[in-house]
Amino acid sequence: MSARSMSARASVVLARRARRRTRTIASASTASSSSPKRVLFELVDRSRRGVRAGDAEKGDVERAVDALAASTSKTSENNAAAHGRWRLRYTTEKETLFLLKLKESTTEAFQTLDVKGKTLKNEVVFNDGDAVFTVDAKIEAVSDTRMDFSFTGASLAFRGGLTIPIPPFGSGWFENVYVDDTTRVSRDSRGDTLVCDRVS
Repeated sequence: MSARSMSARASVVLARRARRRTRTIASASTASSSSPKRVLFELVDRSRRGVRAGDAEKGDVERAVDALAASTSKTSENNAAAHGRWRLRYTTEKETLFLLKLKESTTEAFQTLDVKGKTLKNEVVFNDGDAVFTVDAKIEAVSDTRMDFSFTGASLAFRGGLTIPIPPFGSGWFENVYVDDTTRVSRDSRGDTLVCDRVS
């Protein structure tokens, strides 16, 4: 190989490295300038509500949740602010992910918290309401951010009117680590994480 060829090849290699370095710096700059909430949303949206999240992606989401929770010191009203109906944006809960995978494009999941009435309702809605899987629970606030829950009922209802009751089981707690007017993030006693958008 001639000296000229070696020099040309070295120049190409150095140019490629420079471009990679520039892209890396630009990505880091963009990430650092984004708000913790925006970073979290970008991650969960890429994960398709958690359905497409591998271990690395889950780790990124957990770090983003930590950053979002640390971005505010106003947690005294988290439980009260959690009252309402919420649409699932991301979860690590295996049971919910299994249901979402059955027909991902037409399946949605919701959680309704009635803080005053001390009830919780989880719903997975298939095909715009052709079938709805519902789990009901009682809840009790034990701190400004944490709630205990105990399941009280479950059912699978079909549009034609058929409802199949399912025996409920289980109890635990969840903590609302971040709540604002549009977003709620919680973690529970099983180590799962939930990110939701407010519906009402």
